[in-house]
Amino acid sequence: MKGQLYLTYLIIFSLLSINAGAVRASDIRSLIEFKENGTIDWTKGIVAARGLEDQTSYSYLKKSQGQNRQTIAAAMTKARHNLLETIVGIRINAENRVIDIVENYPTVMSQLKAMTYQAPEINDLRRHLYDGTVEVWSQLKLNGGFTQLILPPEIRQIESIKQLMPGKNTASIRTRSRSSEIYTGMVVDARGIQAIPVIAPRILDENLEEVFGPTYASREFAVQNGVARYTTNIWKAKFDNRVGDNPIVVKALKTKWPGRCDFIISNADADKLRSASEHLLFRRECRVIIVLDPM
Repeated sequence: MKGQLYLTYLIIFSLLSINAGAVRASDIRSLIEFKENGTIDWTKGIVAARGLEDQTSYSYLKKSQGQNRQTIAAAMTKARHNLLETIVGIRINAENRVIDIVENYPTVMSQLKAMTYQAPEINDLRRHLYDGTVEVWSQLKLNGGFTQLILPPEIRQIESIKQLMPGKNTASIRTRSRSSEIYTGMVVDARGIQAIPVIAPRILDENLEEVFGPTYASREFAVQNGVARYTTNIWKAKFDNRVGDNPIVVKALKTKWPGRCDFIISNADADKLRSASEHLLFRRECRVIIVLDPM
């Protein structure tokens, strides 16, 4: 049964890749986490779950349109139920999963149910099996309304950072040395350290002082684009629009255990980010990409 389910996931992923364009080696190495009845695609920021419904009569007998619609509707109900079950297991940070939030705030659970029960079907993945069973998949984006519900309260709305007034400060920026250049984003190379993706990761220095995370991220941008983006391709990350044309690339030395989602970088790299107030802008706008090993 597990083998059949895994094969189904491979078929699904292939179809998703085809829909996106061409199937490339880098796509196959996406960060997809497989659950019992669903998947979490950390690269694309999408949660998906499947639903199965079988018809009472044998498949070789012709079904009426009404029967087919009822079967598809029942399968979608199961898919959305499984979608909710997959979502509540998602890790938010080192301490919490979504289930921890909904247990303390029942209204959040009500809103999540409403969102999942309206989640759309992935039309290209509907399958009619030989025995009359219908398989459908439903999906929900991790950013937007979902993120707004479950983001930690310490990620708050941060007012726009004031631009420097023209004059001496502007002149100093033009002559700024390479070592103190202004970075447009950050790429964290976290391969090889057994790290795992979460909704709200943190970047720390060697003294465990926060360099990026809830203290710096503005809720507005975190809701729209996620606190950080995950990928397995370091080269794509460096040229991704999210981090702009001059990102700083830092190596994660290790993660903080047992959560394995707080990334520790060197004090030297952390000091580069603290060297200019302008670096607060890209952290506020969550212009951060974390590169992990394939799951």
